[in-house]
Amino acid sequence: MTEVRKYLRIVRGTNLFIAGFLIAVLGALTAFAEIRVIETESVYPVEDGAGTVYARRIALLDANYKALERAAAFAEGLASVKDRQLSTVEISAYTAGVIETEVLADEAKSSGQGTEAYIKIRSTLDTDILLTAIGRYRQQEELEGQLEASVREHDKLRKERADLLKQLASSRDRAKTEKTRLKLDAVLTREETNREIHKLWTNLAYVLSEQDDQDAELAPEDLDRSAKVLEQAVRIDPKSQRAHCLLAGVYQKKGNHAGAEREARTAIQRNPSNPIPHLKLGILLQARGKNDEALKEFHFVERLRPHNPVMLYYMGITLKDMKRCGLSIQYLQRFLKDKQIGIFPQKAERARIAISECGGARGGYQRRVKSN
Repeated sequence: MTEVRKYLRIVRGTNLFIAGFLIAVLGALTAFAEIRVIETESVYPVEDGAGTVYARRIALLDANYKALERAAAFAEGLASVKDRQLSTVEISAYTAGVIETEVLADEAKSSGQGTEAYIKIRSTLDTDILLTAIGRYRQQEELEGQLEASVREHDKLRKERADLLKQLASSRDRAKTEKTRLKLDAVLTREETNREIHKLWTNLAYVLSEQDDQDAELAPEDLDRSAKVLEQAVRIDPKSQRAHCLLAGVYQKKGNHAGAEREARTAIQRNPSNPIPHLKLGILLQARGKNDEALKEFHFVERLRPHNPVMLYYMGITLKDMKRCGLSIQYLQRFLKDKQIGIFPQKAERARIAISECGGARGGYQRRVKSN
């Protein structure tokens, strides 16, 4: 519980950081932005086998879920969102990532049913920030997929929590009750942590990705603050692959390549079939001159996502470094033909230079090799 409280204090301290960060990274507000303010409240009985601390945490989580449902329903009705042809899960995922919340009331109340934990919150949804986030993440399928996976994880944890609360309410065995309480504490912690990591993923994943958007760079103090939150998050929930992926990206930006590689490998252990940490690890290995190891990671990504533009680019650059110009040109040409090439202007220029250095696209590299 001590670790949880420390983490939540850190997260609460990042609220202003994230709010300002959203505006800076996801785009300045426009005169046409609409601000939707939603107030929700929730109560949970202290005597329902949960205890005072658990009751408050449950009431706060439920108030946030209510706010998210209303905000997502509002977003789904916007013409600008309808034009994107998003699924309900996608809309909920984006909304959860950008909605800002403050607690208005947090108290214990007496009722005819006994003591209840009462929470009231105010949530704010900025449509400009929402639409900018949607626009950016729709360009990168893997990053968007992780947001959707996070929403499904929310739903799974809510069901686990409901089952445990039923067990507590019906349990008469003291030892069994204590064991169930420990399970409930773990599920609540994962719910709380998953919610914050979801917001951090929405705010950070695009910035930490391989896009060439210079306007989406993080200041050193923002990197330090992000690292602190994420380091605490992975201590609280070591199974969170998204937290490990983000921390790897933050460490990479900070120049801590050993730490970045460690976190990428840990993320792979959590879910070996997810291509995102494999791609991150490959890029880190390539930057450190470990080309053979990097190629293994890129080939793994290629089997799952053969048209991923970032994989194509780094595969081509790595092969060029290994003097395998024939294959290098093939991958770099595929990269340059990708429909997402517009978000990689710097990589596109490097790819053209690499092709030229290899002798050009017409096989000049073969003649040069023979002459050597």
